[in-house]
Amino acid sequence: MQLPTLGITPQFITFTHVTMESDKYICVRETSPQNSVVIIDMSMPNQPLRRPITADSALMNPNSRILALKAQLPGTTQDHLQIFNIELKAKMKSYQMPEQVVFWKWITPKMLGLVTQTSVYHWSIEGESEPVKMFDRTANLANNQIINYRCDPTEKWLVLIGIAPGSAERPQLVKGNMQLFSVDQQRSQALEAHAASFATFKVPGNENPSVLISFATKSVNAGQITSKLHVIELGAQPGRPSFTKKQADLFFPPDFADDFPVAMQISHKYSLIYVITKLGLLFVYDLETATAVYRNRISPDPIFLTAEASSVGGFYAINRRGQVLLATVNEATIVPFVSGQLNNLELAVNLAKRGNLPGAENLVHRFYHSY
Repeated sequence: MQLPTLGITPQFITFTHVTMESDKYICVRETSPQNSVVIIDMSMPNQPLRRPITADSALMNPNSRILALKAQLPGTTQDHLQIFNIELKAKMKSYQMPEQVVFWKWITPKMLGLVTQTSVYHWSIEGESEPVKMFDRTANLANNQIINYRCDPTEKWLVLIGIAPGSAERPQLVKGNMQLFSVDQQRSQALEAHAASFATFKVPGNENPSVLISFATKSVNAGQITSKLHVIELGAQPGRPSFTKKQADLFFPPDFADDFPVAMQISHKYSLIYVITKLGLLFVYDLETATAVYRNRISPDPIFLTAEASSVGGFYAINRRGQVLLATVNEATIVPFVSGQLNNLELAVNLAKRGNLPGAENLVHRFYHSY
């Protein structure tokens, strides 16, 4: 699928004009020939809905035909926020934020996350409630461009990601900064990371799922570039088996030295981590072991946006040319690939079990023999 063939002008195929909150809708904000918002329903992409709307940002709800709009009030630093039900052609809620919202996202189908220069708020679409302040931004995110905000499935952990210009010794390599906030402890941790995502995972011997965070970092220290993937359990459960933290190297090819992760999606279907870079590289890692499964370039043009494609266990990515790419696991070949090419029987068996995949029939026998 290509946005230009749907009538979207290349100048609007950017991070500030295009949003994709789930695999259901893409939203494009146009400012010429007139101000409009284009809603592309992924189930019928060739029938885009164009509405004459003036806004600084437009976000379709991840699940339903509900549109959130943000517009700065002329002559002020205040933002007017509105939530519309497109089906009923009715305004559901509106609110005047006293400060500018520099980034926002649907963090659940019922909740918008609002990021200002100083703080982060949550605004429920239900009832009459106003936005509620969750936490203040940490110092490491000052003067950063905020590129993502998300919450874990329990809504107890929140992560904010920003990018900033590179250091003097490596100006092209953009810095990534992350703030992790615990709702229960009301405490923040500042870390270096370009991309992060949450997952739940069942540790053997513990009936309660563990909450994990994975994050990808790429930084330069004394001229040396280090690129790492981390997987860590959040809020360990006393007296229960815990998840052992994992880390792995992200191997960037030599000509991708200044490339960096722009997004991470975790497939709950396969328990795989997808790390997507600006220049179109895809790294695939196993969530449980942080074992590298695959690396390839999926886009010749820079990628600026991704969204989880949960039904197929993959993700969508949009590049600057306006291509909408769908990436997922090849179910027929991944298990033989992991057992043969990677020579990792244990991972092959686990993948087959988790995703109910073919290719492991004769592996289990081999697996027991190899012990």
